[in-house]
Amino acid sequence: MTGTHPTLLALILTLSGSVAIAQPPAEPLSLWYRQPARQWVEALAVGNGRLGAMVFGGVAQERIQLNEDTLWAGGPYDPANPDALEALPKVRELIFAGQYREAHNLIGQKMMAKPLTQMPYQCVGDLLLEFPDANGVKDYRRDLNLDTAVATVAYMIGGVRYTREVFSSPVDQVIVVRLKADKPGKVTFTAGMKTPQKASVTVEPLTTLVMQGVNGGSRAVAGALKYQARVAIAASGGRIVPGDGRITVTEADSAVLLIAVATSYKSFKDVTGDPEALTKDTIAKASRKSFEVMLKDHMAAHQALFRRVTLDLGTTPAAQRPTDERIRDPNKVNDPQLAALYFQFGRYLL
Repeated sequence: MTGTHPTLLALILTLSGSVAIAQPPAEPLSLWYRQPARQWVEALAVGNGRLGAMVFGGVAQERIQLNEDTLWAGGPYDPANPDALEALPKVRELIFAGQYREAHNLIGQKMMAKPLTQMPYQCVGDLLLEFPDANGVKDYRRDLNLDTAVATVAYMIGGVRYTREVFSSPVDQVIVVRLKADKPGKVTFTAGMKTPQKASVTVEPLTTLVMQGVNGGSRAVAGALKYQARVAIAASGGRIVPGDGRITVTEADSAVLLIAVATSYKSFKDVTGDPEALTKDTIAKASRKSFEVMLKDHMAAHQALFRRVTLDLGTTPAAQRPTDERIRDPNKVNDPQLAALYFQFGRYLL
């Protein structure tokens, strides 16, 4: 190949299979990357308005960070300042006298809420999936399809194509994870969980991981919310082996994980709910459906909202590049579709 142009050489090698470079997904409204997320802001977000996850897409270890909308720090409390009523006449006196700075300072000292700011949001924890073979990865692609609200990780190792799909169903109120391979008996992984909260992780009859604990306190308000995250694992073929806070699936054709999360929150003044009953009931109902039915129901509910708005600013060849590359060079190339993708991603996150 003496004298062959480098670009032509790369194209020939790619087409011949000697170089495996992931191609763009078919859906133009997709965020996609040729490497796993290195930090939280690079992970792919899925959510149903109540239950969310960030998918990192690692090969040796997948991290799926979990969130639930009622898990905040602290517990029921009265933020009213006990000195406020007594200070009110003096504040009025200062305002009428034109001493606005003094009035402002007195309000800050005697009338503002205690604590002044609301409780911080809390993370449920991480579902961690560890894979035994992570060498020789080819054709890696991580993408988030905004039209279907499904995050996908796909790659090849040793001639086997592995695929993970993750979505948060607004219909079944579970996060669904499917792992599959294009050859039988190739799905092997170990599932575990970790959290910054005060919690324990146990295994219930063979196939279910259970994380349960209490939220943290903040600004002198003690944590009072109980919470539970439940991960039910079903495999097609192979074996499921329970361990100490971990579950291993070996030599399966595919596996489906259903994740339910709930807290004891009932209202701003009532945290007597039963998260265990809620997660068990949610998993039991979702388990009656096949993956295909859950995905179909999820997509129908999502698209009923997402497809209300379309935006077409035109498309150029730049739209075929990975999303991180497009973001790095927004002013160097003509890429009007990036603005449309940004607009739709904003809607997706809402």
